Amino acid sequence: MPPRTINPALIVHGGAGGRAPQFERPGRRRGLLAAVEAGARILRDGGSALAAVVAAVVVLEDDPLFNAGYGSFLTTEGQVEMDAAVASMEVVTDKTQRRATTVSTGGVVLVRRVRNPIMLARAVMERTPHVLMGGAGAERLARSIGIKLCRPDVLISPRAHERWLAGTQGGKKASTVDRHGTVGAAAVDAHGNLAAATSTGGTARKLPGRIGDSPILGAGLFVDVRGAASATGEGEAIIKTALCRKTVAGLGRKSAQEASMLAIQELWTVTGSEAGVIAVDKRGRFGFAHNADAMEIATFDLNSGSRHLVVPSLFR
Repeated sequence: MPPRTINPALIVHGGAGGRAPQFERPGRRRGLLAAVEAGARILRDGGSALAAVVAAVVVLEDDPLFNAGYGSFLTTEGQVEMDAAVASMEVVTDKTQRRATTVSTGGVVLVRRVRNPIMLARAVMERTPHVLMGGAGAERLARSIGIKLCRPDVLISPRAHERWLAGTQGGKKASTVDRHGTVGAAAVDAHGNLAAATSTGGTARKLPGRIGDSPILGAGLFVDVRGAASATGEGEAIIKTALCRKTVAGLGRKSAQEASMLAIQELWTVTGSEAGVIAVDKRGRFGFAHNADAMEIATFDLNSGSRHLVVPSLFR
């Protein structure tokens, strides 16, 4: 019997945290729709879930309105330090039609000279025996495989620099909008393969060397036979509660939406912190939830096409 065809699906988030200024909201909506459409093109053509989530995240890393890649928040010293990771579950069918699965992951931390850290994270997964690489070593890998390096200052967007200055000079009031951030995606393709990707510039005015949840399997992203998830929010709390692993584990008993909501509720109960999560299960059904001021997503499936949604907060 040939393997069952699955309707491909993709969900993308642009971070959970403070509400964006009114004048930035149309641009953020366009950016999320452009990201989900970049991944949707791959899925429509029969491409992999992994390629789709990476393509979607690259679009957001290149958009200065999002806290990843070129739009990354700056450290207390006014520099960019980025983290990113990918994870995939691939279904393999042998000559006797027996099906097996393999899970792979790769990530990078403290990257300063690569415009698209998610592409380097994928290279760690596919071209090294390692799971996580950092700093100068990760950048040497990028150079060796043909990923172009740039000067660190090229990655400092005018928007990020202005907000860093405002936070330095204006204290808590100036940093209200800059709570959390991160971008991510989760997908299932027509072959039943699942993937997740997460990329971030970290928290605004973080200490140099700080690493959050985004590159940590189980925290900032997770994939297994039940589904895939990507997180955003207060990274320390997400790590403590293994938010994405918790969400995906819930897919075995609950709908994707219920599993996402329950995972956020538990994070709030345990830590009192803010976070968001998106998920897609093995059948292409979406879940999303957060407890911050704002979170936006975009989704794609063959029945509904590409859509943008401002997600209501669970507790506001």
